[in-house]
Amino acid sequence: MEKKTSRAKQAEATKNKIYNCGVKLIKKHGFDGVTVEEIAKEAGVSVGTYYYYFKSKFDLFSEIFNRADKYFVEEVANNLKAEDFKGKVVEYFDRYADFNISEGLELTKNLHTSDNKMFITKGRGMQNVLNNIIEEAINRGEISPAYSTEDINSMLFITARGVIYEWCLYDGNWDLKGEMKKIIAIFLDGIIGKRLI
Repeated sequence: MEKKTSRAKQAEATKNKIYNCGVKLIKKHGFDGVTVEEIAKEAGVSVGTYYYYFKSKFDLFSEIFNRADKYFVEEVANNLKAEDFKGKVVEYFDRYADFNISEGLELTKNLHTSDNKMFITKGRGMQNVLNNIIEEAINRGEISPAYSTEDINSMLFITARGVIYEWCLYDGNWDLKGEMKKIIAIFLDGIIGKRLI
């Protein structure tokens, strides 16, 4: 593996600083309540430096999702301990709950809005990891191929986002991990038992 030069390390540190300052301000003021100029000032860089690393404010917003996808591809995909379909999916969404908790309630609230179309963008890493779990289960005969991989993926994420939204409504005073496990498991029983319409 190629070692990073000190210049590359510095560039990565600058990008991370801008990212972290942007996330901090988004948590505090919401996405629409923050300008590029404010993010640059908070990070101690020029606006030009901001635009060197992020093409727009939305580009920084997209980076939040890129990092989530990277986490699922690199940290979750090959580290699920369960052997069966239901166990893997419950574990996957347990990690999804953990990720939202680690990002913090305020950022999660700001992301879960109908204006945010990143949730329905196709081909993201997070979705691909789940697709692989679903396809493996179909190939092993654990679930019926009556529902497409994409349909099952979509229904699971709709369910999980609803659980996250409920956690946001309760201002974090709700057992996100426990409820996520319970609700995803109930949903999966329907798929495994072929009871969905």
